[in-house]
Amino acid sequence: MTQKKKSNPKKTSAPVLSAPTAQGDLSQTEMKVLKIFREYLMTPGQMLCLGNADIDSMKAALEKMTAEGLLIPDSFKGSYSLTKAGFQAMNEAK
Repeated sequence: MTQKKKSNPKKTSAPVLSAPTAQGDLSQTEMKVLKIFREYLMTPGQMLCLGNADIDSMKAALEKMTAEGLLIPDSFKGSYSLTKAGFQAMNEAK
């Protein structure tokens, strides 16, 4: 009698979040965050340090943009980097 090996179910990758890219999908505060990144000509992976006043006034937007995959918090307090999706959203937002 032969035993059948149980086949391993295919591992699925993490769900891909579709980042908002159209200006209408972003709040005014999120647009302000992207404007700051654009002002400093930031590209994906470059760290931008925000001031305490900016962080306090944009905390909810920064958290939402991080959850949506547009920003990555860096190890230095108050610093963030754009993801490729965030860079695309920054360039599409006017």
